[in-house]
Amino acid sequence: MKLTIEVRAKPGKASELYQTLQALLPTMRRQGCLDCGVSQNAEEGEAFILTGDWDSMSSFECYMQSGSGSALLGAIDLLSERSRIRIGDEPWGGIEVLKRMRKET
Repeated sequence: MKLTIEVRAKPGKASELYQTLQALLPTMRRQGCLDCGVSQNAEEGEAFILTGDWDSMSSFECYMQSGSGSALLGAIDLLSERSRIRIGDEPWGGIEVLKRMRKET
């Protein structure tokens, strides 16, 4: 299951957002993410793309229920001015997609 999260940092928060996303990668890998990474959008210096290839949707749902999933949501909420999320082939959505997942599971 492919996950893509695009975030644009609030002014002055790009470094903090990038460092936080990088710090979450090891916990993602331990919880079922086969391959993940953070890249910076070359055209927009304060925009980042977090990608993850999860072994299953249930692994990703478990991750979102964990403290690391909470940290990911917190970082996006506090440090970004704009975000969009895509899970698999679903249409792009906002942060509410992940928040809803935390509540439902």
